[in-house]
Amino acid sequence: MANTPNLGKLSFEYLQPADLRRLTHMLFAPRRIIHGRYGGHFATNQRGQSVEFRDYREYLPGDDVSKIDWKVLGRSDKLFIKLFEHHSEMTVHLLVDASASMGYRSATSDHRKNASKYDYACMMAASIAFLVMKQHDRFGFAISRDGLDEQIPAQCSMLHLMGILRRMERIRPGGPAGLAEALNAFNRQGSMRNLLVIFSDLWDDPEGVAKAMAARVHGGGEIVLFHVLHPDEIDLPQVEHGVFIDSETGGRVRLHVSEIRAEYQKKAREFIDAWSRRCRGIGVDYFRASLSQPYYRLLEQYLANRASS
Repeated sequence: MANTPNLGKLSFEYLQPADLRRLTHMLFAPRRIIHGRYGGHFATNQRGQSVEFRDYREYLPGDDVSKIDWKVLGRSDKLFIKLFEHHSEMTVHLLVDASASMGYRSATSDHRKNASKYDYACMMAASIAFLVMKQHDRFGFAISRDGLDEQIPAQCSMLHLMGILRRMERIRPGGPAGLAEALNAFNRQGSMRNLLVIFSDLWDDPEGVAKAMAARVHGGGEIVLFHVLHPDEIDLPQVEHGVFIDSETGGRVRLHVSEIRAEYQKKAREFIDAWSRRCRGIGVDYFRASLSQPYYRLLEQYLANRASS
């Protein structure tokens, strides 16, 4: 019997036991039907074309209890579920912006103390990866940092998820995102008819990014874009004076915050609205992710909206 580690007993920065319990009732399903590829895909618990027994693994919170092998429980006094070999019908690629601007953090970020935008993005990406794994579908991970970086091809296993979580923890945001270059590299890799989930603050070339996303959607793929922003980027910090530092160039400027707050908030709203309109126009599923809200609540809200639309 394979001794696959139980994720619930391990400690990962971006996916912890409390998160698993919150995610047990959720489903991450594709919204777009691509040439019938997802037809009936979520109608049964056991999906795929082959149902041959493959292995066992320890029971995780939220697993289907009907898959527990009760004979093994009687022999070992531990809960194991049966795994079956099948062909995954959905592949999800998770692309996280790891540019310097994503490293921004403050003491008020998220429910986890001092989380950066990169941390927040990884928490969401890790949660989606867990959901996709539970659905027996394949998931991959990549970083956008001066183009496509740190790419892990799509697979479906607990060990694969653990490897992605460890990789996330080792990465430190820095440099430009090069998001358009990263997306173009993805588009050149072959079939674009997979689900691509992007996590970025979008402080990048808007026309280049939009063009690359449009090419993927036109090629038959689906894109979900989480626009990850800190409250300070929307309203400015609650201070009277401050020195603002460009995280990517190091440029500095001293400002009287109260004098520019209203105009800044207007520009910030225009920036967000422009991205929302741009994505809607090319068929990208846009969702703003603010660090003012715990990430798991935001993800629950997004998945509920996605399921009902």
